[in-house]
Amino acid sequence: MPQFDHQRASIHYEIAGAGKPLLLIAGTASDSASWGPLLPLLAGRQLILIDNRGSGRTRVEGPLDHVEMADDCAALIRHLGLGPVDVVGHSLGGYLGLLLAARAPALVRRLVTLTAGGMDAKSRVLFEDMARLYFTMVPQDWFRLFYQWLFSAPFFANEAVIGAAAEGSTNYPHRQSPGDFARQIAAAARPTDVDLSKVACPVLAVAAELDLLTPMPFVQALHQKVAQAEYATVAGAAHSIHWEKPAETAGLINGFLG
Repeated sequence: MPQFDHQRASIHYEIAGAGKPLLLIAGTASDSASWGPLLPLLAGRQLILIDNRGSGRTRVEGPLDHVEMADDCAALIRHLGLGPVDVVGHSLGGYLGLLLAARAPALVRRLVTLTAGGMDAKSRVLFEDMARLYFTMVPQDWFRLFYQWLFSAPFFANEAVIGAAAEGSTNYPHRQSPGDFARQIAAAARPTDVDLSKVACPVLAVAAELDLLTPMPFVQALHQKVAQAEYATVAGAAHSIHWEKPAETAGLINGFLG
């Protein structure tokens, strides 16, 4: 159970496979386990999976901060004696990857962001309401609502699939607590002063065709200052792009990272 201490936090990470190092940064409400469908498709890589502050087995007290989360990633790369490494981040993890590349450019060779975009007023209210409701609802019901924003229509065609997913999310031993979800959402409301024009590495920004949270215009808005940004869209997928279309997502990642 690898851990290291950084800026008041005990950071948990996992390492799998061998080859060129690839850091994977999960999104809001997710941890290293969220990469499951993608891992077998990233062959020939040393996969480094970090649990962000407020998720998984990473422990820290007090308010959360996106810059500190990105700095945790930099500290992990240095802790392992690596760099520059390739980075893939999903949703919030993609934003953290951009912050990492802007603040520690020598540590990032190439970056792929998956459904990482700006947040409008509607999305902000949604997440704030979901954070408030998590304290009051049966977890299974809360996850069923949350899935509406993560998955596309085929996921909802079979009640047994929905129920099994909600049970699995509820009973996951390292499930994010309502308090930690609220801390991560509160962190999103705090603006950072990081200049993303300082991202010097090539970046592939991947959008999902059916994403309700971060459609392509939101993705483009987040990456507009990145000099070497290019864009791709995965058809038939919603926000949880690597769960709904793992092969297509892995193909883009592997092709871009080389």
